[in-house]
Amino acid sequence: MCSAPGDDDGPRVVAAVREEERTLRAGDGAPLREFVAQPATGFRRGAVVIIHDVWGYTDFYKDLARRITGRGHAAVLVDFFGRQGDLPEPMRAPEKTGSKPEGVARAMQRAQQLSDERFLADMQTAVDDLRARGAGRVAGWGFCMGGRLAYLAAARVHGLAGTVAYYGFLQAEPGRLSPLQLASEIKVPLLGVFGGADPGIPADQIAAFRDALNTDKELVTYPNAPHGFLRYGATAHKAAIDDALARTFRFLARVLTPPG
Repeated sequence: MCSAPGDDDGPRVVAAVREEERTLRAGDGAPLREFVAQPATGFRRGAVVIIHDVWGYTDFYKDLARRITGRGHAAVLVDFFGRQGDLPEPMRAPEKTGSKPEGVARAMQRAQQLSDERFLADMQTAVDDLRARGAGRVAGWGFCMGGRLAYLAAARVHGLAGTVAYYGFLQAEPGRLSPLQLASEIKVPLLGVFGGADPGIPADQIAAFRDALNTDKELVTYPNAPHGFLRYGATAHKAAIDDALARTFRFLARVLTPPG
């Protein structure tokens, strides 16, 4: 997901065995919303931190959290834009106005206010909190802007068992951390998913990133898939969506399962 949050009309899954919206207290004292979904086994089979895209804390990602619980893992969605607040009501899900220029501009403006350093500190807090609540292993799963941040977390956040990034940007604007620059720091298992029709992440960047990584890695590109191709119930790019999700859940099962 990386387009307007109301653009997805696919079927939703049933609620998790346990759901709650709580407050995660960041290191600087800021209160961040956190949606927590747990299967019957709670945190015992590990947990996934979902790193949202530019649209932030939306129902799309709450639904993804529920889907993760269907595979036996707990999942949390943290509002990393908590200090900046929500977008205006007409630009939030389930309204379908977010793709209009004004909505895009407002979403981008808000995202720019989140520094990489602040994200990394908040992500560390989320991982530490999950470990304290009983998740022996924690993985990250990010999308678009959140995909780039997921790569940063893989390099700089302690306690992650693995990281998944869907169409995460590999280059960054000046003043931001670039996954290509941090690739040698990534030591945890990594799954990177890309669309071959995504002009923002060209094949030469993906190749350079692969060559710079010195870890357990799987990078897959779907030739005709665009940026943000994950949709629930979509018929376009269905083969890519199905394969990407199958790879992702295999990866999560592997990295969240303790040895032996």
